[in-house]
Amino acid sequence: FREELRLERLSFDDIRWIVVTHIHPDHFGLAAKLKEVCGAKVVMHQLEAALIDARYTNYRQLAAQLEAMLVSFGVPVDEATQMKEASAWAGKYVAPVHPDILVDEGDTVSNGTFQLDVIHTPGHSAGHICLYEARKRRLFTGDHVVFDAVPEVGVHPQSGADPMGDYLESLDHVGDRPVSFVFPGHGPVFNSLGIRSEEIRREHAARRQQVLGVLEDGVKTVYEVARELDWSSDGRHVEYEGLSFRARRAGVCGTAAWLKRLVHEGEVAAFERDGMTTYMEK
Repeated sequence: FREELRLERLSFDDIRWIVVTHIHPDHFGLAAKLKEVCGAKVVMHQLEAALIDARYTNYRQLAAQLEAMLVSFGVPVDEATQMKEASAWAGKYVAPVHPDILVDEGDTVSNGTFQLDVIHTPGHSAGHICLYEARKRRLFTGDHVVFDAVPEVGVHPQSGADPMGDYLESLDHVGDRPVSFVFPGHGPVFNSLGIRSEEIRREHAARRQQVLGVLEDGVKTVYEVARELDWSSDGRHVEYEGLSFRARRAGVCGTAAWLKRLVHEGEVAAFERDGMTTYMEK
């Protein structure tokens, strides 16, 4: 990294802002170290900042909440325990740091030569933000829109009440701006925000119909619905049992997000049974 900075005739002293789009480990893990090295100010959305301690300082409590939530989805206890621990290893690579500056929709981040508008894009995470540079029409999307994957959106203890609804609204919200180039947090830079956003919408629409199709057979838990959906791993179709425990957790939480959205839309009814939430088509 230092060598790349030299090639660009930059140094750590040139870094003044560390803007965190969201606090998932792969986007937040080195923020504290970078701040220590260059003295820059850490910037993030106020909702995301409020999640730091629970996620990285008091993780065991959050993990217990996650496991209880998975069990309420109908996941067997042994499997829920393994799902809960599936990403615990990533925490050791994160040195949590609290932000120097809290931002929200409509705020700006500027160094005097450029100005980035903050766009609040909840869905993938409750306090996720994108950054828009209007003069050159550049959009920095974090995990909100990427070129070669559909970002994960799921229900979990730190999500909003309707993360799928939030995500789909955020897609529209970002699309209101003219964009020449998109700089995502993963994958290549691309210049077709509208096309890519529409592809993501189509994939979500297909999943919505799949979930409704599974419920035609009767009352089911989140887990029972998830087990009947189509899944893939490394580009290949796999059965639910062929997924890693981390992928199973993402799949179950994503299924829960769609079921909550369908309840909100009036397509599906939810009720409690034996400590678990079950769903049926109206």
